[in-house]
Formats: sequence, C-alpha cells, structure tokens
Amino acid sequence: MLAIKKIRLLATFYKSFLIASLIINLCCISLFWLNGMGIFNVIFWFKIASLGLTYYFLNSYKNKEYYYYYNLGISKLQLWASTLIFDLVCYLTLIFLTYQFK
Repeated sequence: MLAIKKIRLLATFYKSFLIASLIINLCCISLFWLNGMGIFNVIFWFKIASLGLTYYFLNSYKNKEYYYYYNLGISKLQLWASTLIFDLVCYLTLIFLTYQFK
C-alpha cells in the first residue's frame, strides 16, 4: 500500500477523537504550566488513562468501521498503535516545549 494513502487513512481515523485529545492535552499543559515539573507524573498518568478510555469508547462506538480499514489493508492493531503513539508523542512534545518556554 502506498505510504501516503495509509497515512491519509490513519489521519481519518485519528480525526474521530482529535477534539477530545486536544482538550485533554490543553488541560494537561495548562496544569503543567501552573504547577511545574512536580505534577508531571499525575498528568502523564491522566493522559494514559484518557487514552485507555478513548480506546474503550471508540472501540465500542466504531466497531463496524474497522471493516472499512481492514478492507483497505490496515488492521485494528495498526490503527490503534499508530494513532495512540502519535497522540502520545504530540503530548510529550507539547510538554517539552512548555517546559522549555516556562
């Protein structure tokens, strides 16, 4: 499969929880900005828990949609692994940038 097509399909899947992820990221970053490095453990585990809840709710809500991606050559594991890793990397990058600019 072409890499661009695969990335486009993954982006389409990621859009289904982009708004929720952005809101959680902004809340975590604002808490990090106000409290500093002392709260990092709490907001990191909060982010991990929110990713778990996102997986649980979207897995039950969009269960039939997996067939669409599977027919296009992307498994359920590839969908979730790539989008959750991307979301976590974006989150950690934002935390790092916030730490640098504070």
